[in-house]
Amino acid sequence: MLPERLTSIDETNREQHAYLEPGDRCLYFGEYFATRGYQGGGTNQLIFNYKCEPSAAAANPARRKYKEQAIETVAAGLRRAISQANAERLTWVPVPPSKVVGHADYDDRLPRTLAKAFNGYDTDVRCLLRQISSTEADHQSASRMTPEALCALLELDCAMLDACAPRQSIVLFDDLLTTGKHFKCCERRLRERLPAPVPIVGVFVARRILPKNPV
Repeated sequence: MLPERLTSIDETNREQHAYLEPGDRCLYFGEYFATRGYQGGGTNQLIFNYKCEPSAAAANPARRKYKEQAIETVAAGLRRAISQANAERLTWVPVPPSKVVGHADYDDRLPRTLAKAFNGYDTDVRCLLRQISSTEADHQSASRMTPEALCALLELDCAMLDACAPRQSIVLFDDLLTTGKHFKCCERRLRERLPAPVPIVGVFVARRILPKNPV
């Protein structure tokens, strides 16, 4: 079970997410403790299962079962925490995965979660962003992409965006807030096309907690 409410990033913890700026509004359910793996508590276990690569899930029925359970858990948490009225006044945009459609590890967990969370609601869920080529996921790479490199790979579906005006605000939905790089790059691509007044916020399953430096 996820907490009943979302918590906001604020001045007490924003600096832990290097690319976030004071005006950014980001909310999360739980805290993921880096370096502890799936043994770091309930949220770590949830994220571990949620982010299970599709190829691993396809090869292992137990991993597939736990991944599906994680999707159900996150969807149920969103449905509890966000009323129907609030869900329907927002345009929901999943942050795109690191693999493109057709790749063995293309993962549609985020749009699937939103579909389950808001089943029966009049919600606006659109996959407006995609990567134009597959990359290693940041958490699996020894050398993380710069924001400039990531932005160069992100493509906005302008036709989908222009087909229907966004609702009161846009929500970028992702599983784990680390540095805030993906959120900021997705926001940048949307801002290039959106009317300036449309707010963009982030909703995350968890935020990463780095281990404290030893005294």
